[in-house]
Amino acid sequence: MKKDRKEEIQEVTENIIEKNMADIMSDRFGRYSKYIIQQRAIPDARDGLKPVQRRILYSMWNLHLKNSEPFKKSARIVGDVIGRYHPHGDSSIYEALVRMAQDWKSNFPLIEMHGNKGSIDDDPAAAMRYTESRLEKISELMLKDLDRKVVKMAPNFDDSEYEPIVLPALFPNLLVNGAKGIAAGFATEIPPHNLGEVIDATIALIKNPTISIEELSEIVKGPDFPTGAIINGINEIKKALSSGQGRITISSKYHYVYDKKDESKIIGIEIIEIPFGVVKSKLVADIDAIAIDKKISGIKEVLDQTDRNGISIFIQLEDGANADAIIAYLMNKTELSISYSYNMVAIDNNRPVILNLYSALIAYLSHLKEVNINGINYDLKKFKLRLEIVEGFIKVAEISDEVIHLIKESDNSKKGVILALMNKFKFSELQATAIAELRLYKLSRMDQIEFQEEKKNLEIQIENCNKLLNDKWEFNQYLIKQLLEIKNQYSKPRLTEISDQKIDKEIDHKLLTKNEDFYLYITKDGYYKKISLKVYTSNELSTFKLKEEDNVFYFDKVNSLSKILFFTNLGNYFIIDCHLFKDCNWKDLGQHISSIVALESSEKIIRVIEITSFNNYANFILMSKLGYAKKVNLRDFENKSSLKTKTCMSFKDDNDELIDAQISNDEKMLFILLNNGMYHLVSENELKVGISLKARGIRLLLNLYKHPQLQVSGFITVSKYNNIIYLTQGGYIKCWDTSKLESTTRNTPKMLFTPLKNNILGLQSLAVTLSNLKMLYTDNNGNLAEYDWKFILKDKTKESKLLKLDYSFTNPGYFITPIKINELIEVDEIEQEKIRQEYQGYIDKNIELTAEHALIKKSYNQDIQHLNNEEQEELFQISTEDIELPNVSNNVNDNQKDKKNIATKESVSQKIQEIEKIDLETIMQKIKQIKKK
Repeated sequence: MKKDRKEEIQEVTENIIEKNMADIMSDRFGRYSKYIIQQRAIPDARDGLKPVQRRILYSMWNLHLKNSEPFKKSARIVGDVIGRYHPHGDSSIYEALVRMAQDWKSNFPLIEMHGNKGSIDDDPAAAMRYTESRLEKISELMLKDLDRKVVKMAPNFDDSEYEPIVLPALFPNLLVNGAKGIAAGFATEIPPHNLGEVIDATIALIKNPTISIEELSEIVKGPDFPTGAIINGINEIKKALSSGQGRITISSKYHYVYDKKDESKIIGIEIIEIPFGVVKSKLVADIDAIAIDKKISGIKEVLDQTDRNGISIFIQLEDGANADAIIAYLMNKTELSISYSYNMVAIDNNRPVILNLYSALIAYLSHLKEVNINGINYDLKKFKLRLEIVEGFIKVAEISDEVIHLIKESDNSKKGVILALMNKFKFSELQATAIAELRLYKLSRMDQIEFQEEKKNLEIQIENCNKLLNDKWEFNQYLIKQLLEIKNQYSKPRLTEISDQKIDKEIDHKLLTKNEDFYLYITKDGYYKKISLKVYTSNELSTFKLKEEDNVFYFDKVNSLSKILFFTNLGNYFIIDCHLFKDCNWKDLGQHISSIVALESSEKIIRVIEITSFNNYANFILMSKLGYAKKVNLRDFENKSSLKTKTCMSFKDDNDELIDAQISNDEKMLFILLNNGMYHLVSENELKVGISLKARGIRLLLNLYKHPQLQVSGFITVSKYNNIIYLTQGGYIKCWDTSKLESTTRNTPKMLFTPLKNNILGLQSLAVTLSNLKMLYTDNNGNLAEYDWKFILKDKTKESKLLKLDYSFTNPGYFITPIKINELIEVDEIEQEKIRQEYQGYIDKNIELTAEHALIKKSYNQDIQHLNNEEQEELFQISTEDIELPNVSNNVNDNQKDKKNIATKESVSQKIQEIEKIDLETIMQKIKQIKKK
């Protein structure tokens, strides 16, 4: 009768068990974890097999698929495993079967397969219906003597038959073939080792049970991978072998290929062995991508020439390429060299434990002893039973006629014959049964001599068995003999080379990068364009494409060996090697900097500086919007991991941010513009070097604390003879002569210009009017154009009045003054300080300190100070027209002077002496002529 709804609800309610969910989850997950640890992912320390592998081998043994038997379809094997021992998915079982057949994953594959079994390129194996399998010859050692009951058996999943708990495993499979698996809370990564070495270590352990792990490590030198390669670092191997855990470095084996016509010329690199577990096709693709993307120069082509003879990856090099530098780079950036995690976790006594070399050998040896003892006991029992029967046969041979007569007279049943024999002739039940089962013609023709010989042999075998069981030394010799037979039959030379030479992680990119110049454009929105010299000269600036409302913020010819230092508004900095910039088309929008370095969405680039060397004492002045500032040294920015943003200035106020970063030389003034049209003009010496990059700095402008509405719009470093040019967001421009600006205190600013009625005075760009200053803007058509700003120098309007730009624009653009920092002058500290003291009031179009400026300023200070900038420049040209002077600056920004012109101590002294020989009266006359003009 159908139950009504109320009865059903009542029945369910009565059977509800109230229990804490946390306790239920803990219990159930604990059971699940135990199952996958013991029955799925972690191998047994005795035979080195996971349950699915053990069941596959046992099933194939039952199917009589020995190495001498014909192959059988893999699908047949998988079906037998599923139906009898392992009721799981067929794909997982087939994958485990294929894994045991792949010779690049195991030193000794346990299964031989016909058909496609995959490849080192990670190609999948053919479907199980196409492939055929049988046991490898060495697998017979894994299954040997199963019929002698040497291991315990347990019921299968449905109790219909029995399966072995562990295989006999007469060779150390766990160490020789290794294992890999991931369980709940545990993972294992056991590398393969050399069979001969492991057997030698086992024999050494048999002979000396107290042998140390250090002595064993001398025998087992380390992993021996089927793919060969080189293990770098002997100490790391010994640590891993002694602890069971560790990291070792595996690198590829290679050789250089030389030109047949010129044996000193390297034309390529051939990789002949790769690290264990590396997918070859991916490795080739990664190397090829490096060559295509031109991350390094020198690689012409990458060819995979692998065939049945072995791995061959040929890297063809360009003429003049540095092969040592290229292979070092590839070892660091690709899987030509990998770090392998040594984690020897296995099931020992039903518990997952971390095994070292000693404990792994102990687990194997204990199992080997148990298997052999069980086998000997089995043989001993069999020999004793046979001896008892043989003794009965010998007795029968003496009284055969009486026995035959007794059998004829007894009842027809077998049981009656057995009882009659036992009662009359005192045979044991076993003997009587054996006699009763004989045919009469055999009884009548029994050869007593033959049975006497068999009895003698059985007694010897029984004695040998007892000796092995009772004499420890004899038993150990028996094991050693067994192991040596396995070694002699199956061992092979070590494939993996052990080297004490470690992989050098330092890469000299200058050896890998083609030395060439190119033009680099950086936009305010963070896009970059790398333009070759050829493309630059063959295109018009008006066709240069930009993102809408974006504008060029930095532009200069840079060298591929240089580094670019970026500062951002969030107080961060990062460094990009120039060779990492990718080539761009002139009319493309370019690529974003975030494709190289990850930036936050609100992060904007505020300053870009090219650095050819960190061997320099240059300082930077960093200033925030709220008036905090600090001076830091260039060398503080040098770091090995450059493709990450790092802090160069921290802020306590969320409203604060970094305004700019300027080059300092300790002799300039800081021109600081506020958002209300006022300015500060203070000495750089207010700031001292030595503050940490992560520090906020000092409050340089004290008045900003009293007036929270005031903020720093921008700042630059200026000298007495500089002109400052200012551009607003609304398109107004103005130039000031710094010699006419009043110095201020840190607390009291001065008025620079009269604010306009509408709010369009926001600072767009601020610069010093140097000869290499450019001004780029975007016109109303969205095209990039260069504006001639020099007219502003002739402006005679009042200092406080701004001029409107005489062009229509979408974006008023930016002043661009590229800054380049070169290598420090090689002169001693005393002379450097002496020269710096002479560099008061210098003027130079490239912001560099030169000895000739110092002498002219020192000798004619009274006359020069009355000259304007152009007159001083003309004087400089006259006084040095016949002398080629070296550069002695540490702050260099001159694209026209190469590195070879950097002064040494001797060259500076020599040139100064030449300048001093100039007729002073002649120069004074030239000054008067200039004044008259």
